[in-house]
Amino acid sequence: MNRSRSLSKLLAVAVVTGTIGVGAGLGGGEPQWLKALHVRSEAVNQKHGLGEYARSTARADAQAWERALMIRSDALNRKYGLGLYARTPESVKEPAWLRALMVRSDALNRQYQLGEYAPGP
Repeated sequence: MNRSRSLSKLLAVAVVTGTIGVGAGLGGGEPQWLKALHVRSEAVNQKHGLGEYARSTARADAQAWERALMIRSDALNRKYGLGLYARTPESVKEPAWLRALMVRSDALNRQYQLGEYAPGP
């Protein structure tokens, strides 16, 4: 449902842009389909944080390959909730083995009704 609304809005913007362009005159300049494509591209960039809307940690003076690597790394961090996008507070630092042990212990307590899962008196 949400996707169809976004598509509807995008198509409406493209149609309005096309209609305004036809009314303004047909002499020279950029074709209407290309103008509509630019409008759509701008909307997609804004929606997904791309292009000039990107929040990048890459330095502007970096080489192209280095910038691309940093942008890719930032996107993966966002996707998997790492680095600046971590889902847990930075103050909570525990080794993976300890976290696994705690999860296992909790599962066993639940299974055998021990600790906080024990039936009440």
